[in-house]
Amino acid sequence: MRQGVVMKGFRLRVGAKAVELTSGLPAAELSLQAGRYRWSVQWWTPEDEASEEVFSEVVVAEKEDVWEGVPWVGANASNEYQAQVNLGVAGPVELLVSTLGFGYVLINDQEVSQDVLSYSGWTRTDKRVLYRTYDVTKLLNASGGGDIFVGLGCGYRCDPHGRFPVYKDGADPQDVTPKIFRMQLRAGGRTVFHSGSGGWRGRQGPVVEDSVYDGEVYVPAAAGAWSAASTVPGPRGAMVPATFPGVQVTRVDRALKITEPAAGVFVVDFGSNVAGVCQLSVPQAATVTMKHGEVLQHAHMPDVKVDPSRVFFGNLRSAQANDTLVLSGPVKNWRPRFTYHGFRYVEVYGYPGTLTADSIQRLVLNTALPEKANATFSDEVLQAIHLGVKGVQRSNLMQVPTDCPQRDERLGWMGDAALSAETFLTHWGYKDMAAAFLDSMSDELGDDGSLPDVVPFQRFGGRPADFSWSAAYLENLWGIWKVEGDLAPAKNHWTGVKSHLGFLQKQYQSSGGMTSLPQSYGDWCPPPRTPGKGDKETPPKGFTSAAALLRSVAQGAELAEAQGQAEAKTWRAWHQKMLQEFHAGYFHDSNKTYANGVMATYVLALATGAVPDDQKPAVVKNLLKYIADHNNTWTGGIITTRYLFDVLHDNGAADLALSMLTRKDYPSFGYMYFNEFEPAKECMWELPDAPFQGTGMNSRAHHMFSSVGHYLISRLAGITLEKQRAKLVVGALEHSFSSVGSDFGDLQLAWSRTDRLQVQAHVPVGLVADLYVPSRDGELRLLGCSGEEGPSPSRAVLHGVEHMVWRLTPGSYQLLTRDVVYA
Repeated sequence: MRQGVVMKGFRLRVGAKAVELTSGLPAAELSLQAGRYRWSVQWWTPEDEASEEVFSEVVVAEKEDVWEGVPWVGANASNEYQAQVNLGVAGPVELLVSTLGFGYVLINDQEVSQDVLSYSGWTRTDKRVLYRTYDVTKLLNASGGGDIFVGLGCGYRCDPHGRFPVYKDGADPQDVTPKIFRMQLRAGGRTVFHSGSGGWRGRQGPVVEDSVYDGEVYVPAAAGAWSAASTVPGPRGAMVPATFPGVQVTRVDRALKITEPAAGVFVVDFGSNVAGVCQLSVPQAATVTMKHGEVLQHAHMPDVKVDPSRVFFGNLRSAQANDTLVLSGPVKNWRPRFTYHGFRYVEVYGYPGTLTADSIQRLVLNTALPEKANATFSDEVLQAIHLGVKGVQRSNLMQVPTDCPQRDERLGWMGDAALSAETFLTHWGYKDMAAAFLDSMSDELGDDGSLPDVVPFQRFGGRPADFSWSAAYLENLWGIWKVEGDLAPAKNHWTGVKSHLGFLQKQYQSSGGMTSLPQSYGDWCPPPRTPGKGDKETPPKGFTSAAALLRSVAQGAELAEAQGQAEAKTWRAWHQKMLQEFHAGYFHDSNKTYANGVMATYVLALATGAVPDDQKPAVVKNLLKYIADHNNTWTGGIITTRYLFDVLHDNGAADLALSMLTRKDYPSFGYMYFNEFEPAKECMWELPDAPFQGTGMNSRAHHMFSSVGHYLISRLAGITLEKQRAKLVVGALEHSFSSVGSDFGDLQLAWSRTDRLQVQAHVPVGLVADLYVPSRDGELRLLGCSGEEGPSPSRAVLHGVEHMVWRLTPGSYQLLTRDVVYA
């Protein structure tokens, strides 16, 4: 029995193997050699109602160190390697490969995978180095022979201007030779060829310079002669199989518009701001450069003589975002292999003839996670926000969740990863990537239990992290459990959780308590009252740290309780003590406000549960008054907006939350998409007043405000899924259609209010859902997929509103008004 559904049996397929069991058998066993397998499972009920077949991948670890004796190969002065193999086998052959920087492998001139940029992701290599496994049997000739080619680039390991690596805690001495690789071919369970086998040659190839920030310089005539390749010392971290998808080309975009504002300068508009590269065909010898940017120049741009026909590059900071081809002849569909950019526009210089859309395309790049959530809203602002949230998250799914894809940063900032965690888990099949990022957090966990602001800890940030930044550790562990029902990552990291919460407790004690906690960043980037100015509101220093500490300890206690861990009681008591201390230290009974009474203080006090029940009505009333007094919009930063709309919704002000989200004037989310200067598409701004601000920190594709996406799906689209139980809630919009993926298939909810309300819902086999419809919509009847009428609903109050409630078992349903007859 699972959530009210009896399983008669199930079928498990792993690779070419399959096993079918009845419910009388407790488990399925398959003998598998080490490697990566695609698996699927499908099960059925006694009534022979079958679930959808669900697919995933599994990595079976080696019983011994299969990398023993396999060396690293590379050199600073070489970036291409070649070898010939003749394995003399006709059976299955697997390639195991790691490229420390960016890299790719061809066998007989064919890609071994759709994965690009790096097979190893981005980790702290003195702790772990990722590798990937590919079946390359079909790429070899009939006798298991062929040519192997390896191309290498810097990635996050080197940079012409010295921006990588700059490790905050000291570099691994073996991490400074970035263009190195380690690979082997395995057949029949043994290594038959590897990077230390004879015959490897290396050379400087046609890519004479590459940088993740600055782009590539491609000069075919510069390719050098081949010479014998050498092995090199490699990083000392453990070789670990990657368990999440690689970065791939997930979409190809055609140019929407190409102009020629000056002789020899073409401006290409792809219509939206995403991460990727351009693919270019050039008909003859030429030197062609492509420079990538997010927006066109306009009247409020700083430091430029405005030309609205040209692209603005100021917010790239030191990143050049140039890809240059120096050609002695034509080239077809060239693309850079060792960089990526965040851009909507490209300026192309030196192109021979007229550039057309047939000669240039955009290849969208991101970690190839499956999409889980989709929604279509009747309101155009909500739809733009939804697409912006998904787009900006997609652009920052780059092996780690980066902050932005365009400037000289692109780092695993923990604050952003904390705020966006629940939305990432809602929108994407993010669990395995999040688990890998948690491994990297553990690798950066200090002996004292501290975490840094950035993981891997390079370039920026500090240690110990701001409380709201280190919150990413518990936030992701808790989110995987709450959204996916998976406690395994929490169990795997339990020693780290105890160490980290122990460190937080020491910080709490040494600082003197809840009202004096340290803070580095706080409620980052609130909207100025006047666009372009510095007149922002912020809570007192340490207030956001107190809220983050309360949430982290509460999440730790919940995870401990779920596992039956001994720490549950201690952490729960500590949390209750801090709640009382927070309220006593910050609350002003005379006017029912917290701290300095800005929006963040109301929202975070309510969101953390620090407001006593007898004070909550007055505090909520004051929050609503504060919003009314400030033009019915939001005034807080990224931490406030993460919780604002949920707080309003849960306290009977869902209509206010909706009205704030559907605004187009400044400041609002809608302003990003409907302003007159640079309407955003498939992205979100870093600064709420981006068009009026300077160049230092002003990305137009930053995901730190994308936490609102979870509210759109769970509250406005009405689908919440936690641990195999769903809640479907018909909301106030005129119409909505949404779907959220699960391990059992897609949950779907749609409604339309024209003359009368009509509702459709689908619950896949394996789930049970409670469907809520506001009673004010009138009497409804529930029809199943065969037209039979279901039972009458029960009644329940949800967020202050009476609803009719139906318990839905798997199937498809309609809700129709009783006074309308449908054919």
